[in-house]
Amino acid sequence: MISIKLKFLFLFVFCFASTANGQNEECTIGVASGIATSDGRPLIWKTRDNSSAPNNEVVYNKSFKLRFLEVVTAGNTNAWMGVNEHGFAILNSLARDLEQGSSGYGNGSLMRDALGTCATVSEFIALLYQTNSSGRATRGNFATLDSTGAAILFEIDKDSYWIFDAENSLTAPNGYIIRTNFAENGDGTSGSGYERYNRSSDLIHNFYSGDSLNYRSILRHQMRDFSDFDSNPVNVPFADYWLSERPYGYIYTNVSICRSSTVSTTVIQGILSGERTELSTMWTILGHPAASIAVPYWPIGNTPDEANGTPTAPLCDMALKIRSALFDYPENEYYLDSYKLRDEAGNGIWNSLFSAEDSIFTVTEKYLEKWRANGPDVSEMMTVEYNYARFALDAMEIAHLNLLTGVVSDDNNTASSGFTVFQNFPNPFHAGTRISFTLPQAGVVNIDLFNISGKKVDTIAHEQFSKGLHTIFWNTTTRPKLSSGIYFYRITVSSNQQYTATRKFTLIK
Repeated sequence: MISIKLKFLFLFVFCFASTANGQNEECTIGVASGIATSDGRPLIWKTRDNSSAPNNEVVYNKSFKLRFLEVVTAGNTNAWMGVNEHGFAILNSLARDLEQGSSGYGNGSLMRDALGTCATVSEFIALLYQTNSSGRATRGNFATLDSTGAAILFEIDKDSYWIFDAENSLTAPNGYIIRTNFAENGDGTSGSGYERYNRSSDLIHNFYSGDSLNYRSILRHQMRDFSDFDSNPVNVPFADYWLSERPYGYIYTNVSICRSSTVSTTVIQGILSGERTELSTMWTILGHPAASIAVPYWPIGNTPDEANGTPTAPLCDMALKIRSALFDYPENEYYLDSYKLRDEAGNGIWNSLFSAEDSIFTVTEKYLEKWRANGPDVSEMMTVEYNYARFALDAMEIAHLNLLTGVVSDDNNTASSGFTVFQNFPNPFHAGTRISFTLPQAGVVNIDLFNISGKKVDTIAHEQFSKGLHTIFWNTTTRPKLSSGIYFYRITVSSNQQYTATRKFTLIK
């Protein structure tokens, strides 16, 4: 990587100038028609990069003619990706090389009002036509889909727009279109994000060729992808020095799809002909995608408190805490410690985050299959949405605790090996609670208690146990110094093989 230093210098100057001009949006987006996806449903997706807007939320907006889900910056009304009750969805990336007007719709306000007023892509085109003459403060690429199966990308500037249909073999030979921060109709010199464009093109082509272009492959592999200045993939863990003066295993992320400035990601999955528009699914990762978990949302009602907090979303708050532990190199904010994500043995926070996310994927797909066959059950859909937002937050809190306490793997070798830790009961509790676990063989069991900040505050047990099922009753009346709040208990078993698992409980005094 001899040429990296010169490229880094150029990139530093470019990024400084961009920030000085207040233009921090650096996003990677795409649109795929049903002819390209593995299940025939259209997709649009976005990695949102904006270091000045780290607090993102998922909001259900009821203030327009049409109700819709939107990802917003906390405290702001502009939409950055969303889907409405009629199945119309939209998201964008800034196109630096298009000409921007001085008044009218900006990128975020255009998408917000489109979600609130447009039931189809055709109606969105009518909105653009109406505002061509009055002018817009827009310059961007906008990916859209609707319930008719339309999957179209627009390039939109101050008084013009250009249409790129993902079903048109001339504009999209394989049925998909990718954009970063440039437009085909731009000035040819002011665009950016070409490294990310090339890397995304390779990834999406591989998904398409392998018949795996779907929300799961995009969320898991594209949204968490790291690459270098030549758009070559960088493995996790990165077993090398990026530059000789940088720490071992740290990745420079500012040219990756998964960037240091990434604040949220979304994949919106459309519907097949005849399916109900309520089943349009917005999979969203709040916070940095390497530090967070995807949760499904539907345009049917208020979003969970975990995704729409006051003043910020707990899911995003926790992701920011994990992100801080990952990007911990004080001399350069763009470097991430890849070994905290995953080491050569497969341990790391991705072990627990991805396991939780896989559970969400699998169960949600079973529910969607049922709802597509029998019709949506709104009450059940809301329950699934709320349960998985809480489940994701719990998994992220445990991952954060593991980072704070130096544990790189959690729940390793459980269940299939015969080691199981059950959730304590009752929970929440006041005077005491029961903690149960099974051991595949005899060993020394240590149960430590940590507070929400990762500080060890008590040892519940440290003794030899035989093979089989065991239950410990923990009496909190003998621990008067412990206050009400959330705690984590970690069970570590030392025998012929070491096991660890962490669970969360709530103490009420």
